[in-house]
Amino acid sequence: MNKKITVLGGLLMAVVMTAYSVSGTYAKYTSTFTGSDSARVAKWAFSINDTAATTNQMSFDLFKTINDTLDGNSETDVAKKGETINGTEITDNLIAPGTKGSFAIKLQNNSEVNAKYSIALAIAKTDENIPLEFCTTACDSEDNWESDITKLNITDVAMNMGADATTTIQWRWVFERGTGDEIATNDVSDTTLGAKGTDTITVTATVTATQVD
Repeated sequence: MNKKITVLGGLLMAVVMTAYSVSGTYAKYTSTFTGSDSARVAKWAFSINDTAATTNQMSFDLFKTINDTLDGNSETDVAKKGETINGTEITDNLIAPGTKGSFAIKLQNNSEVNAKYSIALAIAKTDENIPLEFCTTACDSEDNWESDITKLNITDVAMNMGADATTTIQWRWVFERGTGDEIATNDVSDTTLGAKGTDTITVTATVTATQVD
């Protein structure tokens, strides 16, 4: 009887040791997966008149080219910057009754996102009687000319990535303004400005570009 128990005990011990050995050899299933992705911040870049914009306000050569007619004939009856009159060099762009011209604001959206842009125009005069008028579209119609340049402001115009847009602003000083008695009154005002010959006018264009969502 004792011998049988001893043999059974030995068999049980063998089973336990075998089970331990099997469990140590064959582990449970495990798997590890790793995934990744990356992105780059989209570029935001604008050019104004073919120059990379580093600020939203720029100066434009509004009066660099003074014309006699709106179709581009050069003015020959008013002295030009750089000319010498009676020994005195002209150091400023000069305007007078009958002069006119234009300037362009060319925008390029070099960004990788769509945008919209606005152009705010402003004038600073040393004498409010300087009678310049401005126009952007259909300038052959008198109704489209404005003495208040802010009326030509542009607001929130869509501009997709890679696109460009040009706004051309024309200006003029009408040679003979008004009708009837107005003509004589305006001639006196113009002559007063000319007699001083020191008043100036500055036009500023503030361009703002904004990403669209």
